[in-house]
Amino acid sequence: MSPASTPAVTGTVAELLSFPLEPGSTHTATSPYQGSETPDVQALIALARSGDQAAFGRLVDLYQRVAVRTALAAVGRREDAEDVAQEAFLMAWRKLGAFRGEASFRTWLLTIVWRKALDRRRTQLLWWRRTAPHPETEPFESIPGAAATPEREAVARDSARRVRQEISNLSPTLRDTLLLAASGEYTYEQIAEVLGVPLGTIKWRVSEARRRISERLGR
Repeated sequence: MSPASTPAVTGTVAELLSFPLEPGSTHTATSPYQGSETPDVQALIALARSGDQAAFGRLVDLYQRVAVRTALAAVGRREDAEDVAQEAFLMAWRKLGAFRGEASFRTWLLTIVWRKALDRRRTQLLWWRRTAPHPETEPFESIPGAAATPEREAVARDSARRVRQEISNLSPTLRDTLLLAASGEYTYEQIAEVLGVPLGTIKWRVSEARRRISERLGR
């Protein structure tokens, strides 16, 4: 394959890293739940903190999708991501009394989701390395990519395979940050809050991950 320009490869990477929306979903990255909570959401949080299970159920409905997509960035499989999200919601319910509002409820919740997802991934990797016929292959090759259009069908399969392989070759730190950024669910500031690192570090990680993938695909 002849070397590809960095902008062209970066565009391909961004497209393949876009997690598909569920059928009928109209969610975008500008969802009102991404910033500070609305008064209605704040009211639900207050009710839930007082022990109102129905109010917490409404919060689960509001944040279910972003929780699953957050977990998916770490574990790579929707079934595992859904399990992680449910475990995180149970923990959030038990720990809701400890929520003090220093961060948004969304950030607090997704931090729990992320930690649970990393725990699940560590367990997955231990199992994978013990049982996989080819230990050098990691399970993150199953990270979903966008469906190819008819015009790109001839090259899409190979491109997707190569991009997924290069993503799996990244260090966990770069891979995690790139996938969170590519999910379309977060600003860099929100990723920094969830991961607990400076904003500049998040920007560098995403840039570096894209650079490495682009460089390897361009060889």
